[in-house]
Amino acid sequence: MKWVRWLLALAVLGTAALAATPRVPGASLPAFFDGWQKAHSTVLTRAGWQLPQPDAAAMREYGLRALEHDTYQRSGRTIHIEGFRFQDAGGAYGAFTYFRPANFHAFSLGPKYAQAASGNTEIWFTRGAWLVHVHMDVLTAMTGRQMRDLATAMPASANAGLTIPSLPQYLPSDYQTANSVHYAEGPTAFAASCAWLPARAVGFNLSAETVVADYNLPNRPPDAQLLVIAYPTPQMARTRLSQLGSLVGGVIRRSGSFLILVHGLTKSQATPLLQAVNYDADLTIVPPKYVGLEGLPALILAVFVLCAFVISVSIVLGLITGGLSAWLDRRLPGGFRLLQPQSLTRLHLGGAESSITAGGRDHL
Repeated sequence: MKWVRWLLALAVLGTAALAATPRVPGASLPAFFDGWQKAHSTVLTRAGWQLPQPDAAAMREYGLRALEHDTYQRSGRTIHIEGFRFQDAGGAYGAFTYFRPANFHAFSLGPKYAQAASGNTEIWFTRGAWLVHVHMDVLTAMTGRQMRDLATAMPASANAGLTIPSLPQYLPSDYQTANSVHYAEGPTAFAASCAWLPARAVGFNLSAETVVADYNLPNRPPDAQLLVIAYPTPQMARTRLSQLGSLVGGVIRRSGSFLILVHGLTKSQATPLLQAVNYDADLTIVPPKYVGLEGLPALILAVFVLCAFVISVSIVLGLITGGLSAWLDRRLPGGFRLLQPQSLTRLHLGGAESSITAGGRDHL
């Protein structure tokens, strides 16, 4: 039984080695970009975000996973960068609309869906699942290029899922107030951008998402707000239509799974905004993928992996069965042995003289 003990010892050592392997930390902001060198870095998890309320609650709604505080230096200058890492690009976009001040100016960062705004010595921009907040010591003519270099040097994981949520793209751009779009996935973030509709009435427990923006229509009262609420199904939107209609005085319209609401205008004045948003079902058909000879190596590898798995399972089951049988035989000797046959009947068909006794034994 020494070989069984050796196998058990190897299994324990292998498990301990796996447990002792250090976990690879999550991707962080780049170590350097455009001459700026990272001098100090601190990565905070949820317990140490140190964000004021209700910012912390809003970030949880957007899916914040980690917060990084970094200090960069170059030629005697120092800048501070905060990196918010979210679960997906939608959370980063929503947090950007949450934190971005209304008086900031948007600028192009390069990628199609990247959001960027600057004001004073602060810069906010998104890169995939990251929201980056830069505190510059001074803004120069090269700051824009430096921010593009920083975005390009972001971790490879930051480039996954660069698209923003589709809901804000339904908002009409005509007469829209700059920096007034706010996207929310929970009640806390929604309450920070929309004060005229209770967050509990929206139905975020039904996986609703919202986007709100300000508009200044000609010959209309200023600062009208357009709110679009998206529900998973048209049936949910139809159920919420009557409930929300009583709260907003009937300035509401349903289009598919969208509810479109306008605040600050009468129903007749709000008609252009109400009719400007229309739900469009987006059907995606994935074409069949035909596998030719190029898929043969993968198939052969899969067959070998399957055979190795079956053989490994058989060996493990054999070791367990054999070890258990040996252990039981040692603990309970004779208790699990097969009964030896007490009698055996033989028919000697080749001989004429044979007899079978009543006891089952034969005699020649």
